[in-house]
Amino acid sequence: MKKELAEQFNQEVDRYRNALLYEARKNEWEAFDARAGKLFDYVESIEISELERRFFTVFTLILAVLGLVVLALLGVDFQAHPELMRLKSTVILAGIAVSSFELYFFIDYRIYIGIKTSYYEKRRKNFIRNMEQDFRTYALRPANQMGQQGQ
Repeated sequence: MKKELAEQFNQEVDRYRNALLYEARKNEWEAFDARAGKLFDYVESIEISELERRFFTVFTLILAVLGLVVLALLGVDFQAHPELMRLKSTVILAGIAVSSFELYFFIDYRIYIGIKTSYYEKRRKNFIRNMEQDFRTYALRPANQMGQQGQ
């Protein structure tokens, strides 16, 4: 992630954190749940976009190299250069191996994203529940500390 996007992301998460702290202090747990859900959606969208950017950067690079190798093979006249005939089968096997890896890489990525999105609601509910538990203990702590100081 680029530095300015990372800074923007951190600022946005900090705004959400401050809003969550405010809602927890007010004991407005329905509003807290709504904001925590928005935070989860925001973080999830950033994570997915960053994963896609990184995946397609690598995927496109490998695909471009593979395309260049195919173009190079098509451009070579093996009748005129018999010494390259030995490399032909090696390069073809390497191309098949890279193509197979590329296909595996793509299918694995699609399966990962499919599983990640199919459990989206469950992960969202768990995130909100865990955030609420953490902030409830935070909201109770100042009240308990004030009660102990008054005694």
